[in-house]
Amino acid sequence: MRIRKKPLALVALAATTAAVSWMAWHFNSRPAAPAMAAAPAADAPILAPEDEVHAKYAGSESCKECHAAAFEKWHGSNHGRAERPVSKDEDYKAFEPKQTLAHGKDTSEAFVDADGLAKILTQGLDKQRHAYPVVRVIGNNPLRQFLIPAPGGRMQTCDVSLDPAKNEWFDVYGNEDERAPGDWGHWTGQGMNWNAMCAACHNTRLRKNYEPQTNSYHTTMAEMSVGCESCHGPLKDHVEWQKKKPPLGAKKDPALSKPSRDQVMETCAACHARRAELTGDLIPGESFHDHFSLTVTDETDTYHPDGQVRDENYEFTSFLSSRMHHAGVRCVDCHDPHSNKNIVKGNQLCMNCHTAPRADYPTAPVIDPTAHSHHGADSTGNQCVSCHMPVTTYMQRHPRHDHSFSIPDPKLTKEFGVPNACNQCHADKDVDWAIAANKKFYGEKPDRPSRTRALTVANARRGDPAARGQLIKMLATEEIPAWQATACHLLERWVMDPAATQALLGQLTHQSPLVREAAVRTLGQQARANNASVRSAIQPLLDDPVRSVRIAAAWALCDTLDLASRAGRELVHMLDINADQPTGRMQLSQFAMLRGDNASAIRQMRKAIEWDPNSPPFHHDLAILLSTTGDAAGAVKALRDAIRLDPENPEYHYKLALALSESGTTAETIAELEKTVKLDPGYARAWYNLGLARNGIGQPREAIAALLQGEAADPNDSGIPYARATIHARLGQRNEALAAATSALQLRPDFAEAMQLIQSLSRPSR
Repeated sequence: MRIRKKPLALVALAATTAAVSWMAWHFNSRPAAPAMAAAPAADAPILAPEDEVHAKYAGSESCKECHAAAFEKWHGSNHGRAERPVSKDEDYKAFEPKQTLAHGKDTSEAFVDADGLAKILTQGLDKQRHAYPVVRVIGNNPLRQFLIPAPGGRMQTCDVSLDPAKNEWFDVYGNEDERAPGDWGHWTGQGMNWNAMCAACHNTRLRKNYEPQTNSYHTTMAEMSVGCESCHGPLKDHVEWQKKKPPLGAKKDPALSKPSRDQVMETCAACHARRAELTGDLIPGESFHDHFSLTVTDETDTYHPDGQVRDENYEFTSFLSSRMHHAGVRCVDCHDPHSNKNIVKGNQLCMNCHTAPRADYPTAPVIDPTAHSHHGADSTGNQCVSCHMPVTTYMQRHPRHDHSFSIPDPKLTKEFGVPNACNQCHADKDVDWAIAANKKFYGEKPDRPSRTRALTVANARRGDPAARGQLIKMLATEEIPAWQATACHLLERWVMDPAATQALLGQLTHQSPLVREAAVRTLGQQARANNASVRSAIQPLLDDPVRSVRIAAAWALCDTLDLASRAGRELVHMLDINADQPTGRMQLSQFAMLRGDNASAIRQMRKAIEWDPNSPPFHHDLAILLSTTGDAAGAVKALRDAIRLDPENPEYHYKLALALSESGTTAETIAELEKTVKLDPGYARAWYNLGLARNGIGQPREAIAALLQGEAADPNDSGIPYARATIHARLGQRNEALAAATSALQLRPDFAEAMQLIQSLSRPSR
């Protein structure tokens, strides 16, 4: 189950509408029907018909006879019990006697009614308390959530959840985290919708089947829970082959093939990753990048700058970013895929590679845990995972080990707030103590390339101009593709800079689809600015062998894209399958805007806001759209809504200043620009506009001061020193004007206005 406080921009995942009545729910059990959007051309559909697909599945029970040992390990595992009907024998002990839980301002009750049905009494969408029947359980250990049927084929995941080890009810959000009916994250909202947020990873070969016309679902699956065929693919033909008398001497079904280690890993990744859906139909054995767009370390707070997980992200990106993965380690080297448990316990798991050099992992250094850790042999600090896989607890009861295998670095804690394992264990000590202990034990060893990389990412996130060159260098020298993809994403702030553009263009032929996709997405800004050479470079990637890259290229070129082409149909399909989430509607809005249909773009963005009124980016994007149609008053209102929800976001204050400027309210414009630079002193364009605004009200000296701040924030912007030169010239400050205009011309040798100003200032006065 994915628990998120807000939908993430450009990652489409799930939805419902607030217009649905939650008063009298009943389980909608009518036969399912495919709900795939019609393709723009008569080509074969993106997805095969589900009745045809599901008919190829035999079910996990059919594997038991021949694979008894594997079946037994799987059957009781968290995969085997990922989703199931409510069981009187197993679940009712949590409902009787009646249990009461206070969470936030609400109180919920779990009980068995007079008819013997397990129910949860809690607040519904109408803000009244109702007793809702629970029909299924998702999750096993360490927590279980209950599904409640809802209108339109929906099932909702209740936030009141069970800790089975303690037989204790709790709120997955925590009692401090308030959510009101109508919020995206309230249990009645799109953020807790099973059909889109949970079902695909808790069941086998699921089709969500969202119907936009009726805002309903007809979700189907090959088998409830994560069955054998979730990982091995459809096996009905194999089961039938096995039941027949195989040919003499045949020990193995010739139709079966052994997946590669990378195929196995990418099958795990399909559910153990933070990602956006591209097809809505995972097929085991196919490339992860043909079905998903992976979330990597970027501007968002999903990951810390060193790659440690911050927000709930599962394991794959962290692992993909690690030295372990780069050295060839894969999921099955540590985890039994059938029981989901580690193959051995404690440090021995790591010592399988780090005791002596191995032919398959020749770069693994030999490590003595006690000497390396500087902790006692029997202490927690001597466990490899304590330092290199620290635990973060999600959903209040689910501790997960970080899979980035990061090196504890208290210096990063002091500079950027990145957590370190030393202080997580030694909570009574401060970070300076941890820095001193780290230096005592390891000297300058932690001052390694991983620290330099983390500093680059952190500097880029805060807009440090020096980060542009650091990211370009990182692209050229970094060995791990996930980090190269990170550099591509972070260069978006500087994508209009020729050096950054050139560096990104060089990644369009990278061997990794993750890097190619990231480079295309970042270059999309240049493509949409009609940079002909960039558009020409992206064009061939519409036929890239990997779908995620093709869709990224289609998005970058969507203003002129042929929607009947393969990439065009894939992009439209991706937009359609995600149209049940507010973020999906935001994407549809952006798509319509880029295709020149602003009226449709505004309708889609208003729908996103209707489904999630508390997400600031939606109000911001609506403001941009309204501004393009000349509705300055509407844009101002939308931006004020965004600021009300996120008052510390400098971008919103900056955009509000621009909108106010169009309305002619100079005093408010200056006030918002001043708020912008107070929140982000490195916001060069805000300093530039503040300088122009101050000059416009007759404050030239204050204007020059603001422009000098802008030049310091972005020394590569030629427009800022040129603006300062014009003000100096009006004040009669000839030398200062010449120096500023010369700086502008040096930055942009073809800057005609700067050249003319220099020529004018160089003429002898009469």
